[in-house]
Amino acid sequence: MNSNKTVIDYLYDFGDSWEHRVIVTDIRVGAPQGSYPRYVRGERNAPPEDCGGIPGFYDLLAAMADPKHPNHAEAAEWADEYDPDTVDEMGITDALSRIANR
Repeated sequence: MNSNKTVIDYLYDFGDSWEHRVIVTDIRVGAPQGSYPRYVRGERNAPPEDCGGIPGFYDLLAAMADPKHPNHAEAAEWADEYDPDTVDEMGITDALSRIANR
């Protein structure tokens, strides 16, 4: 086991049971002039609210990706401009900087 790793599990939205795992690795001594916490990188966009939990989210992704899917038009309209591959890096960076500047 890597002793330089912290795993944080939490449940978001008890109704849909979104289980999240945050793994913090490569923990180092911070730079004195640095501001923490700091965003380093992310993968994929968070699921949209009220999409039906994990099964509903995967159903939504399948319908959005396949123009021949029977629910494609409805899913695309419901999801509006949602893009599962886009991470709102500016929003994350802004939120963390507000925490860091306290």
